[in-house]
Amino acid sequence: MSTLKMSMFYVFTNSFTLWPDAYECPQNWTVSPHRPVLGSFFLFCGLLFILLYIPCFLVIIRKMPRNPVYQIMFALAIFDLSSLCVNTFGTGLFDIIGITFCDYPLPIFCIGSIVSGSWMTGCLSCVLLAVERCVEINPRFPLDFLFRKNVFPYVRVLMFCFAVYSYGFTKVTLFSLEYSCWFFDPLIGKDPTLYQTMPHTINNILVSTTTTILYVYMSYRLIFKFGYSTSMWLYKTKRQILFQAISLCSFHTATGFLYIYMQFFMVTPFLIIFSQFLWQCSSGAVCMSYLVFNRTIRNMVLKMVIPKKIRQKFGLYIGVDEHLAVEVAAASHLAVPGVNANGGIIKFDNYI
Repeated sequence: MSTLKMSMFYVFTNSFTLWPDAYECPQNWTVSPHRPVLGSFFLFCGLLFILLYIPCFLVIIRKMPRNPVYQIMFALAIFDLSSLCVNTFGTGLFDIIGITFCDYPLPIFCIGSIVSGSWMTGCLSCVLLAVERCVEINPRFPLDFLFRKNVFPYVRVLMFCFAVYSYGFTKVTLFSLEYSCWFFDPLIGKDPTLYQTMPHTINNILVSTTTTILYVYMSYRLIFKFGYSTSMWLYKTKRQILFQAISLCSFHTATGFLYIYMQFFMVTPFLIIFSQFLWQCSSGAVCMSYLVFNRTIRNMVLKMVIPKKIRQKFGLYIGVDEHLAVEVAAASHLAVPGVNANGGIIKFDNYI
């Protein structure tokens, strides 16, 4: 029952007021010092991640209707971007200005519901994305039925229901200026056991173990089941998939286990700040993985960011379609007398 009283459901059903037994601030509340340097660092990280994520997000929107995997990536992008806006911009501004929970209890509570709900629902999206990658590697994977046309709409409905539950019916994380981090306990002198939350603990355990198992399975199948190949293309593809799996799995697994540990054991201030940065990286690492290891998204982002005239001027041919177009143009020029066949139309370095 206390979980509902400490959720957005209670706020919506009680004239936008917080449960006083858990969130009423004491009269003699002391203000913690500002942290402008740390806040500026968080702001910079957030700006970098969001600027890199937005082009990937636009590419995903274009490809979303075609494939269930892009629909999952679309949902994950929404949750990651909303989480980054809070745990980077929000954290940075609160550190710089010196805002804590007792200064603005209700707004910080509402913001905390966004970031905690985004984390839980983003974790589900990460697990589904890992399952889909396993299905791509092995069409006979036991969970391949989830991505069939007649089943995947129900998966989307379940994702929506889980999002509603995560945002509206679970305990909320609140900002602590003293530690520059988001905790379920606002540290206002109440009983700490009141703020322990099993849904988030179970979520963190499941996402950490499940993604690790799935990506280990995928890596094992790529390395041992596919066997040795002399194809350089296959070798590079396997390497990119493995690196992408490691980058996606490591940050979410480490963040999940670290927050589980922090909920039940005493930790140092350095570890708390490190966990905050790791949480930011778990959201930002997704776009970094797309840009570095996903050739399709990377090429579409480059085409979006770099105008075609500039690409043609400097010989930057991106993707197979542009390379083929240049080869066709070069072949047509070869048929015309007097045209230099070594005019430097194709740059072979662009293929690598």
